[in-house]
Amino acid sequence: MKLKVTLILITSLLLCLAVSGIVLGEPDVEKTTLTITSDPSGADIIINGKEIGKQTPHTLENLQPGQQLELVLKKPPLFKKSVPKKVTIKPGKNDVFVAIPETWYYYMWLYLPTLLKAAGMTLFLTIIAVFNGIIIGTLTGIARVVHNKILNTIAGIYVDFTRGTPLLVQIFMIHFGTPPIIGHLMGTGNPIPINPFVSALLALSINSGAYVAEIIRAGIQSIDIGQMEAARSLGMTYRQAMRFVILPQALKRVIPPLGNEFIAMLKDSSLVSVIGMEELVRRAQVIVTRTYRPTETWIEVGLIFLIMTIPFTRLVAYLERRLKTSD
Repeated sequence: MKLKVTLILITSLLLCLAVSGIVLGEPDVEKTTLTITSDPSGADIIINGKEIGKQTPHTLENLQPGQQLELVLKKPPLFKKSVPKKVTIKPGKNDVFVAIPETWYYYMWLYLPTLLKAAGMTLFLTIIAVFNGIIIGTLTGIARVVHNKILNTIAGIYVDFTRGTPLLVQIFMIHFGTPPIIGHLMGTGNPIPINPFVSALLALSINSGAYVAEIIRAGIQSIDIGQMEAARSLGMTYRQAMRFVILPQALKRVIPPLGNEFIAMLKDSSLVSVIGMEELVRRAQVIVTRTYRPTETWIEVGLIFLIMTIPFTRLVAYLERRLKTSD
């Protein structure tokens, strides 16, 4: 009887120990570990100035709580060493993430496709704006030299206003100033917003037209007056003389200045970034806000602009030499 009671007591005690989670022997202590991950992965791990021969991601085990570690990661040749990071080990699992910065040349290579795509938009915008400017400027330039006071006055006001105000102000006037006017004319009472591309194209075209007008006017007036008199003496009207005699000669003289106008407009097109137009400068601004690396970004943007302008500079110089030789 006593034996049965003893066995029942022992069994009950063991059941209580099992239910309460107490295991006979040494308690199970949670291991202290440190898991190191990085972006990009596969970086060499340096702890307290010594390489441990491991790469990320990697987990260090059997660490002592309170231990101080200085962690550095490196992944040559496209990435620089990370900034030393001090880690204090806490009991249990520890995790640390380290972002490894790219080298300057790898960073520029990574963002080159994005910037080149934006540069294509800059070039496209410039070509269309200068093409429109040539049409506007040719008509305005002729209007400034014909014997018509009304046309002279209108063309003069347009040229003086456009050349006398900054391009940035003209962009703001079109993008922010015209929507309320359009809304009022449409009777809505609310401003009607304009697409940034449309605003940029209008501003650049109008601005280019004023400068082209002065180039055309100067080209026409550079032709000796005897050419007009000779054409009129042959029985041509003023319009015929202008079309068949004066303008062909003037065109040859205005080609180099028109090339310079294109180069200037290519650089000035960067101003449309202030209205959110996604061209080269605007794209670079977005990249800088994400990466916090302005030096490499703006150097790359400057080089792209230089690469775009140099061929046109050489082309203008070549045309100038050829046209000068043919005189």
